[in-house]
This record gives sequence, structure tokens and C-alpha cells, in this order.
Amino acid sequence: MNKTIVPMLAAVLLLPSCAYMQSNKNILEKGAVYEGTELTKENISLHRKAGEWYIGSPAGLYTKRFPVIHDEVFFKDDNNPTYTLQQAQPGKMYYRISAGTALSLMRSDGYARTGALASEIRSMNTAPLTELHGASTRRILAEVENSALPATVIGKRSPEKPGTGAQLLAGADKYTLDVLGTVGYNIAIPFMAPFVFFSEFLSED
Repeated sequence: MNKTIVPMLAAVLLLPSCAYMQSNKNILEKGAVYEGTELTKENISLHRKAGEWYIGSPAGLYTKRFPVIHDEVFFKDDNNPTYTLQQAQPGKMYYRISAGTALSLMRSDGYARTGALASEIRSMNTAPLTELHGASTRRILAEVENSALPATVIGKRSPEKPGTGAQLLAGADKYTLDVLGTVGYNIAIPFMAPFVFFSEFLSED
């Protein structure tokens, strides 16, 4: 092997990097589904029960996938995992929201984005309800806008943990394919940077 290559690889491995390959995470998600919903202006409803406010949205089972390359510089907006609806479920999921948000949704001059609603629901950190007997339904009069990214609210994973086989395969992948991919990607970054810069520059309005 060329004497200059070994120090180069060692330097890449030792230097802190915000870009790495993570295909091992998708191996761990193989066969798993998550309970959840995707909020849209077309499918949400507003309810009140026992002094608490809830957003209702169709229940579903979702699969989870990570981007193969995690890069906080070139692809900083595309590093979060994505959830894809695998199977619609009967009924709705009911998520608690604040009274202020509920009052805003009932105002004709109110405004909300589905992404902000999803963020608030996640911040409440309360388990969703699958039924809401005795609740009253209120009309949403506010202007609701769908966010550019899907407004998913994800809950329980099934199965709860990856199987032993998946963990062993993911471990092998992490320390072989992902390590080699990370090294190769970081070596390529200086050559990629001008192309990414000019692509972003030309795409600007």
C-alpha cells in the first residue's frame, strides 16, 4: 500500500467529523413498525374532554429509515430519520394540546402549521389516547397550513427492540461497511465541496 495512504486514512479516522455513514441503523429497523400519525390540514379534528384539549388524527403503522450518510454541513436539513406509512389503522389517535393552541384553532383569524402542531404534541410528552368517549368536538376555523416536511408524531415501536440477529448484523456492518464508507466520504469532501457550493448558489432565487 502506498505510504501516503495509511497516514491519510489514520488522519481521517482521528479527526472529529460531522459526516458519517450509518447504514447499520437501517438494519436495526428492518421489520419494525411504529404507531403514529401524520397531521394534515385535511385530517385533523379538535376535541375537548374533562377540561383538556386534544387533536385527533388517523392512526397508522409507520416504518423508519435513516439517511445512509449523516452530514451536518452539506445535508444539514436531511439528517433526520423519515417515517413512511406502512398500513392505515382503524380509528384515530388523540393527542393532548395546550388550551392556547386550541383557542387559536377555533378563531377565524387564527393560524397554525401542521409541523408546529406536531412539535407541540411531542413536547407534551403524553401518551396518545385511542378513544375519547364523551368528548365534545369543536370546529377548526383557523387557517391551517401543511408544512413542507411531513408532520409525523411517532409512538411505540413493535417489536420493542431489534432481535439478536439484527444486532449482530448491524454491529458487523457498523465496523466494516460504515467505517470504510465514512473514511471514503470524508476523503471525498474536499473534492465535493465546490460542486455542492455552486449547486446551492445556482438554485438560489
